[in-house]
Amino acid sequence: MGRRKLEELNLLDNFLFQQLISRGEEGEDFCRRLLETILEKKIGKVKVTPQKAILGMDTDLHGIRLDAYIEAAEPGGDIEVDSEIYDIEPNRTVERDRLPKRSRYYQSLIDARLLDGGIDYRRLKNVVIVMILPYDPFGEDRMVYTMRNQCVEDTKITYDDGVTKIYLYTKGTKGTPSQELQEMLKYMENSIAENVTNEQIQAIHNYVGEVKRDKEVEIQYMKSWEYEQMIREEAAAEGLAEGRAKGLAEGREEGREEGREEKAIEIAKQLLDVLDVSTIAEKTGLSEEKVNQLKGDL
Repeated sequence: MGRRKLEELNLLDNFLFQQLISRGEEGEDFCRRLLETILEKKIGKVKVTPQKAILGMDTDLHGIRLDAYIEAAEPGGDIEVDSEIYDIEPNRTVERDRLPKRSRYYQSLIDARLLDGGIDYRRLKNVVIVMILPYDPFGEDRMVYTMRNQCVEDTKITYDDGVTKIYLYTKGTKGTPSQELQEMLKYMENSIAENVTNEQIQAIHNYVGEVKRDKEVEIQYMKSWEYEQMIREEAAAEGLAEGRAKGLAEGREEGREEGREEKAIEIAKQLLDVLDVSTIAEKTGLSEEKVNQLKGDL
């Protein structure tokens, strides 16, 4: 598959999404507008941390990297005191079976770092995880799936633990999503001028245009694609070599394994400045914990 040009990328593509949310006030304004459309309410101040890494509770436990970690307050609210936590995750990778437990794990690690010792549990901030998907995660053709915990025996009982998970399917037709949300998701999936239909999207489209015209971004994108292509070619070469070497002694197989890992580590180090940790792990076959370790060693 040939390289797509930077101008052909959409906001569901990780590279473009990360570049936009990393642009200071513009990134914050984009996240605020996106949240207002999804939640159908006004958002005041926002604080955005792109690619926020949250390590496991111990070195041998799974860590995570959040695409967009957002602290947002109501208009006039204090972002340090009154904010809610939002994690926005555009995801083109089809992983229906893993999504619920992935969301659970993300929420648990976020929660574990929100409350200092001795603080009342009632001070725990609300957490909202938003997955934006070009595929239907639950097969019911709904544009919006909102998940909250409840009492199974009596759903009328209020059980507000402050956790909400929202799955947005860009092509869903069932339910009653707002017109603004339908248009926003259409633009997220296909970020072109023809899909600019309101003031919110126009502002976001202007930011997208600035990113795509940025020469430094173009250079980073070219480097990221070249590294990915190099990884694909080396993986293909290794696969061929493994086929030819089939049947050799176990000792030589172990040597090849060590050599492959060393090569993967070398490639991962080269990618740290241009790709996020989860993508590097996927491309090299290393664990996210190993990639985070390499990042910390630099």
